[in-house]
This record gives sequence, structure tokens and C-alpha cells, in this order.
Amino acid sequence: MTVINKKGSGLLKWGTLIAVLGGLAVILSGYGYQWGWWHFSTGFSIIPWGTGAAILGGVIGTAGFFRMKERSRNYTIAGLIAMVIGLSALLNFGYWYMEVQKGYPPIHDITTDTINPPEFDAIVPLRQDAPNPAEYIHEGGPAEAQKEFYKGLETLNVSMNYNEAYDQALATAREMPWQLVGENKQEGRIEAFHKLPWFGFIDDVVIRVDTTETGSKIDVRSKSRIGRGDLGVNAKRIQSYFEAYQNNE
Repeated sequence: MTVINKKGSGLLKWGTLIAVLGGLAVILSGYGYQWGWWHFSTGFSIIPWGTGAAILGGVIGTAGFFRMKERSRNYTIAGLIAMVIGLSALLNFGYWYMEVQKGYPPIHDITTDTINPPEFDAIVPLRQDAPNPAEYIHEGGPAEAQKEFYKGLETLNVSMNYNEAYDQALATAREMPWQLVGENKQEGRIEAFHKLPWFGFIDDVVIRVDTTETGSKIDVRSKSRIGRGDLGVNAKRIQSYFEAYQNNE
């Protein structure tokens, strides 16, 4: 009995330690970039190693846990930690693997109006150091790739008059997890940015409200400050905003 316990406990201890260190590496890969410890590319390179370590540690720790015939409270806690971290890392890996397999185009500037996209104004000073410029690139830009991949992303038309449509657009923007930067009812423009958790990447949003013959229309543009592709984040943000807008009608 003692020999079995020692073998099982050794696997459990080492597995839990490896899982914890792997999990911490994954977490710190993003926050380390936010804190200025390393470049975001370094953070990205840490993720697969940390994920692999977390999964491997979870497997080893779980194996050790079930090999033990008798378990103290501390061993039980260690076993649960190894299992939770290992399973979480596996699910996270599976999620992002599936996202990558969707074939998102390498673009980071998404708008419901690719011909006359909403323009940033109040946001521009905040993007001075951003690798991606605030201007929309028409020739050779993201329009064609967006139309091909995000076919359902288009202007939202509503039957409300301009004042009602704008007020609701502003109220909905305030409900989103964004930081409002500017609002101009006369020009029909609302601007905000969204700081993502983990790596802390910042994406900017501009909403434009205008009149139509039957009411009003709302166009939204969402653009990343850094990076070539966005794995669909900007398009999903616009879709979420429109869903929230329509739920407020």
C-alpha cells in the first residue's frame, strides 16, 4: 500500500506542478505583454508551450491521483487542480484550433459600409502610435475579403427618425464593454474603444447614424490598432452591437 501511494503521490505532485506552471505561463503570456515584459510575438510563442505543459501536467497528475489508493485532503485538492487546469487548457486549445480552422481572412478593419466607411475623428489622436493607421484603405484593402467572408455584415436600417435612432445608438454603445471617446449628434458619429482582456489589445469603434427615406440607418466600423488579422473579433463586435441595438427597440 505504501509503495503504491508513493508512486501515485509522486506523479500527482509533479503533474500538478507542471500543470500549474503551464497554466501560469499561458496567463502571463498576455499580461506580460501588457506589463511591458516582452513583445506580443513572444507572448504568442509562449502559449503553445504553456498549453502543452498544462495538458501534460493534467494527464500526469490525474494518472497519479487515480493510482493512489488512499488520498488525504491535500492530495485530493492537488488532483482536482491538475484535472481542472489540464481540462481547461485542452478546451481552450480546442476552441482556438476550431477558430483558426474557420479560415478568417487576414484583415483587421471591418465596416458595414466598405464604399463610404465611417471615419474616425476623436479616436485619431489615440492611434498615433498604432501600427495600423486610422484611415480606411480602399485600393487593395480589406473590402473584398470582408465581402467574401462576412456576407451578412451590412448597414442596419431602422424605421425611427434621426433623433430616436441616434439616441438609441448612443445608449446601446454605453451598454457595450467599451470606453466612449466622443459623441457628435450633429455629425451622427459615436466613437469608442474596446480594450481586450489578457493581451490588452485595443480595437476602435466608430458608429455613424444617418437618415434615409424611410427612417434612419446605422453603420459601424471596428478596427484593431495592432495586428494583421483579428480572428473575426471586429466582425463579432459589430454583430453584437447590432443585436443589442435591436433588442433595445
